[in-house]
Amino acid sequence: MADIRQIVAKNKIIQLFSSKYNSITAYINFPTEHSKYSFIVFLIASLAAFFISVNARYDQFDVWKENKEQFFYENTPMMTTLDAYKYIRHAKELNAGKYVPAGDDIDIFYPEGVPFYDPAPLLSVILAKIHNITGVDYYNAAINMVPWLGSFFILAVCLYFYLAGYPALGIITGLLTTFAPVYYGRTAIGRFDTDGGNMFFLFLASLFVLAASKSRKETYLYIFSACLGLTMLAFQHFYNHILFNLVYFVVFAVCLFIYNHKYKNILLASLIYIISSNPLVFIDSLGALAGSMAVYIPFLPNNLASNSPVPWVYNTISEAAAESFSGIVNFTIQNTLLFILGLTGGILFFTANIKKALPLAPIFAMGFVTFISSGRFAMFLMPVIAAGLGYIIYIASHYIFRKLSTQYKSRSIYINTFAPLLLAVMLLTGIFAAKLTAYNMVPAPSINTSTYALIDKMAKELPDNSTIYTWWDYGLAITDVTGFPVYHSGMSQSTPKTWMIAKSFTGSQEELYNISSYIASGGYEEVQKMFKDNRTVDEVSSVMSSYDKGPEKENIYILFTFDMIQKYSAVSYLAGNAEAIITTFCQPGNNNTLLCSNNININVETGMLTANANNIQLSKLMLTENGRLTDTQTYSLQIGYSVILLPAANGFITYILSPSLFNSSFVQLFLLQNADEKYFTPVMSQYPYGVVYKVNPICLYKQY
Repeated sequence: MADIRQIVAKNKIIQLFSSKYNSITAYINFPTEHSKYSFIVFLIASLAAFFISVNARYDQFDVWKENKEQFFYENTPMMTTLDAYKYIRHAKELNAGKYVPAGDDIDIFYPEGVPFYDPAPLLSVILAKIHNITGVDYYNAAINMVPWLGSFFILAVCLYFYLAGYPALGIITGLLTTFAPVYYGRTAIGRFDTDGGNMFFLFLASLFVLAASKSRKETYLYIFSACLGLTMLAFQHFYNHILFNLVYFVVFAVCLFIYNHKYKNILLASLIYIISSNPLVFIDSLGALAGSMAVYIPFLPNNLASNSPVPWVYNTISEAAAESFSGIVNFTIQNTLLFILGLTGGILFFTANIKKALPLAPIFAMGFVTFISSGRFAMFLMPVIAAGLGYIIYIASHYIFRKLSTQYKSRSIYINTFAPLLLAVMLLTGIFAAKLTAYNMVPAPSINTSTYALIDKMAKELPDNSTIYTWWDYGLAITDVTGFPVYHSGMSQSTPKTWMIAKSFTGSQEELYNISSYIASGGYEEVQKMFKDNRTVDEVSSVMSSYDKGPEKENIYILFTFDMIQKYSAVSYLAGNAEAIITTFCQPGNNNTLLCSNNININVETGMLTANANNIQLSKLMLTENGRLTDTQTYSLQIGYSVILLPAANGFITYILSPSLFNSSFVQLFLLQNADEKYFTPVMSQYPYGVVYKVNPICLYKQY
């Protein structure tokens, strides 16, 4: 049977296309010819780039240490991603023997539970081992893992491009990517998460695909196939997104095919890959494609947002939102001209070096998803931009130094080796000097230290069998610090329970009491059943809002935090409304007038609010101190907008509220701390950072 590749190669149309392709790409396809010194120089440059990246993140940590009150609670460093607390908690559970793979984790989704990862996240496993070996506490050990975790990808990038014949391209891609705003922000100090490791595993997998494809001996082919499979196995344990297993299998098989490996060798290499990467995971990955596309591709007919009976939470998450072109530019190289130049160069590199670049196809593809989906994918677009800029350097260096190579033929190999490196240094120097990277950025904690202090106080003073009812953002941190279960968290925010809790915070105090009692009594499962039975949102809302049996559990505590003011518009959207707390800053002016930002003025005597030439009559103006009402000025309009003034330096933090907003449980219990004693008992107040209430047990509720 004739080889299909030979049949295709003899086709006249294919031959014509190949001829045109080769003649065109000949002008821009010229990988470096390695000299006997090139690998040593390359190795030194790669290690220098790696340690520059590591050191920059430690420099961030030095700034933290100089400002401990902002970045540390006692001796505990804050994290810059809330997911960090999930991995830290799992590390503690692993060492305590409490981690049960595939068991129910009720702590982050009480009382139903969600499955533990099976196996445990590799990030948590490594942290647990480091803690055991060094004795360093989990938080400081995690912090010290971040600079290395976020920088290892540089070594894989450099090795890949060296093997491809473009060593300077690896240095440029590594340094520009590691300090790109999107990547640096997602791998900065305190960002104990999978983002840094993801890039490493993807480039390492691509490296093994290229190495296997270029192998001339069957033994090497099979060794690299096993290395690729083991890399994907480790990546599955690290990131738990099995779709990559299938994607790299396809890329691997295609690369072996176009590199003209024998069919039996391709088959055996593929089998080795499947076995070493776990055959069961490979089978499961076939069904993972639709799920991933349903989340991130908004216009697909099976998109989860269109199939959800309640507002889709991903519409409120900033990192899942689509970015404008200017936003993508600012995420990557921060200069439109360089962005377009780099993107063009990246496409040229892929086109002119298709066989060598094909193993990078998964990374490049995720990068281009940025233009139609989440801005978080820009971290994968940056290597495309950086490689494109580097590739243009190669084109320029080839033509600039071609005459020198002709004049000094005996030295041409050295000129071809070092010329791109020289221009790479010049390019990097210019970009860093122009401050087009995020090199000097210092990340802020995800949780204010004062809020963290309140959470720690909850851990020490609340009863052991407490459960915490709050918005999902801090859920993972609360569970890690206190050990108490939360009703939803960052691992379960995409469920209808988020809608249920949003309804309770935007409704009255009675609705909050009823819904929280309903959820604590297992009402979420009943809601799922009602939606399955095609009950309307209004019908389901009525059932849970009218639940009057009180909580079956006595130690339910509701936590409101300062960040929820800004997030209230998202909470309101998820509840099915469209309201926001308008926040401004006002200073006293003449004639009983408050002069506020956003072109807002308030006449305290008449209660007239003027915003951009529009007049709004207020119903009341309230003055608070530490979140407690101290004075109220009422006006002739009985039902209308209200204003809350919170004294601050040289003026007032001012909240402007619609009538429904004013009556919401969030405003009454947090901004005014005006609890209805029938439903809630105040427990802790560290205003404005957080306030804690106890949901009254049914016996106390019945006394009223």
